[in-house]
Amino acid sequence: MSQDDIILSLRRSLAHQMQISTALSKKHPDIFASIVASLPPPPSDDNLPNAIPPSNTADASGLAISNMGDLPPPSPRPEDKDDETSNSDFTPIPQVTEEEAGTMFADSRNMERDRFFKARIAHGIDDDKNFDTPPVNCKAEVDKADKEGGYVAVMNAMRMYPEEEGVQRRGLKLLVGYAADDEHRVTMGSLGCVDLTVTAMTTYTPSSEGVAHFGLKTLSNLSFGCEDNRAVAGVKGSDAILRAMAQYPDNAGLQGDGCGALTNISHGNDANKRSIAQRGGVESVLNAMEKFLDDPKIQKQACWSLLTIAADTVAAQRTAADGAVGALIAAMVNFPESAAIQHYASWGLLNISMGSPALAKFVVDNGGVSVAQTAVNAHQGNSDVVQKATELIKHVDPYITKIDL
Repeated sequence: MSQDDIILSLRRSLAHQMQISTALSKKHPDIFASIVASLPPPPSDDNLPNAIPPSNTADASGLAISNMGDLPPPSPRPEDKDDETSNSDFTPIPQVTEEEAGTMFADSRNMERDRFFKARIAHGIDDDKNFDTPPVNCKAEVDKADKEGGYVAVMNAMRMYPEEEGVQRRGLKLLVGYAADDEHRVTMGSLGCVDLTVTAMTTYTPSSEGVAHFGLKTLSNLSFGCEDNRAVAGVKGSDAILRAMAQYPDNAGLQGDGCGALTNISHGNDANKRSIAQRGGVESVLNAMEKFLDDPKIQKQACWSLLTIAADTVAAQRTAADGAVGALIAAMVNFPESAAIQHYASWGLLNISMGSPALAKFVVDNGGVSVAQTAVNAHQGNSDVVQKATELIKHVDPYITKIDL
C-alpha cells in the first residue's frame, strides 16, 4: 500500500469516526463524555510525521480528494430530514439506533490509537514483533496431566500440544498402561483415543522411534478384546502399524509389537483381516520373521499374527500367496522345543488350509503334515499343541497321497 493510499484510508476512517462521535454525543451526551474521558490522550504533534501535501488524485469512484473537508457527505435518509443539524464538516448527521450506536462507538474507541499507528507507518516504522515462546517441558506437562486427571487429561495434553513430539511420546507411553485395563480401554476408545494414537503415529513415525513403538503398544492394548476399538482402527490403524514396521525394520521389540497390534486389530474382524492382507500386512510379518530368524519371541508373535489374519477365506488365500505356509513350517522346524510356536504355527497352517481345497493340498505338498505329526509326538503333554496339530492332520487327510505298501 502506498503512502497516499494509507493517508486516504486514514482520512476516510477519521471522517466516519467523527460522524459516529457526533451522533453519539447528541443522543447520549453523558455516556459519550464518560467514555471519551477514559480514552488515552492523543499523541503530540512532535510524535507525528511531517504533514503530507494534499493529493488531488482521484479515488476509485472518480472523486477528487484534496483534504478531509472535500469528502462528500453521506446521503440523508428520508427519515432523517426532520432532524438535520448544522455541522461545519459533515452534514447531515446520520441517525442510528442505540444498538448501532453502541457497536459503532466500540469501533471508535481505538480511533486515536489507530491514528498513532498509521502515523508510524507513514514514518516507515515496523511495529511487528516476534515473541519467542518458552520451550514446553514435555515430560512435566504430561506427568502433571496424568497426576491431575489420569488418561483423560493425558489425552487432552496430547491434543493441546500436537506439535510437540515429546508430549506425544510421553503421552502414548502412559496410555499403554491405561489401555491394558478392560474398563479403561472401552472408555478411552469412546473418547477418541484410537484416532489420537493414529494421528500421533502418522505425524511422528518417520522421525520418532519412541512414538512409533508406544503407538503400536497403545493400539494393540486398545484393540484387545474390544470390537468397537478394532472397528475404529480399521484401515487407518493398520496403515499406521505397517508404516511403523517398515520404518524401523531393525528394532526387534517394535517388530514384535507390530505383529501383536496386527493380531489384536484383525481378531474377530473379517474386514480388518482382509484389509491388512491386501495392504501388505502379511509381507510385513514375514519380513520380521526373516529379519529375526533366531528370535523365538518374534517368531511366536509372527505366527500368532499370521493365524489370526488367515482366519478368513479371502485373507487366507492372500496369506498363502505371500509365502506364509513356508514361514510357519520353518518356524516349527527351527524351534521344535517351543510349545507356543508349535501351537500357533499349526493353527496358522490349519486356518490357511481351510481357505480352499487347493490351499489344503498346498499345505500338504509343502510338508505341513510332517511338521504337525512331529509336534504331536514332541509335545504329548501340551493339549494346545496336540489339539491344533491333530486338527490340521485330520483336515488335510483327504489330500494326502496314500501309498500302498
